[in-house]
Amino acid sequence: MKKPFLIIALFAGLLTVFSFSTPAAAKSKGAKVLSSRTLSTKPYHAVSGYLYTSTSLTKKAHNADNYPFTIFYTYKSDTVRKANGNKAVYYYVRNGNGKVKGWIWRGHLVRVVDTQKQLSQINQLVDLIDSTSTKTHNQIMALLTAVNSNTTLPTLINNLIELQNKINNSSDIAKLNQIIVMLQNNFSTSVNNLYNTVQALNNLNSKLSPLIAGLLTHTNA
Repeated sequence: MKKPFLIIALFAGLLTVFSFSTPAAAKSKGAKVLSSRTLSTKPYHAVSGYLYTSTSLTKKAHNADNYPFTIFYTYKSDTVRKANGNKAVYYYVRNGNGKVKGWIWRGHLVRVVDTQKQLSQINQLVDLIDSTSTKTHNQIMALLTAVNSNTTLPTLINNLIELQNKINNSSDIAKLNQIIVMLQNNFSTSVNNLYNTVQALNNLNSKLSPLIAGLLTHTNA
């Protein structure tokens, strides 16, 4: 009659052993922050991906696909090493009322562009180029049409500075300086931003084409 109690005790012992010997489910390994910096507040659209509650990237807060027209504003930037070992940059963003917020991969953001402002800036550049002497004009256009997929904005600016140092026409030197300053101050934005701007330029003079092509393909944030 004691055997059932012995069997129960045996199973209870086995269950106790198994409960202590079975390892707990491993927690998912989060990303590690390598560096952080504060960003100036600028408007973006989130075109894909997820917003995470933290840069550990273990908990999703929002799906960006649900906010195609929402304007998000940047506040912080963290460079992280993800669980797979890859490095990536994530921005902390919030919408206007602060209810939708989180950390999103930088590559899923596209700057909101003031098209009219950039159109005005490009027109100013074209006017400056057209107002230079024929020789300088042709040299500038040659630089713009020579850019390729590997050319960066700093490279283009350096080429313009080298040209500026070679010419003797004081008026052209001054205008080249204006062109360089405008490029440095107004066109240090992403390729996607410039793409949006170019869409508004379809009806402009064809002389814009080389300049726009250079800016569109080779300006990077």
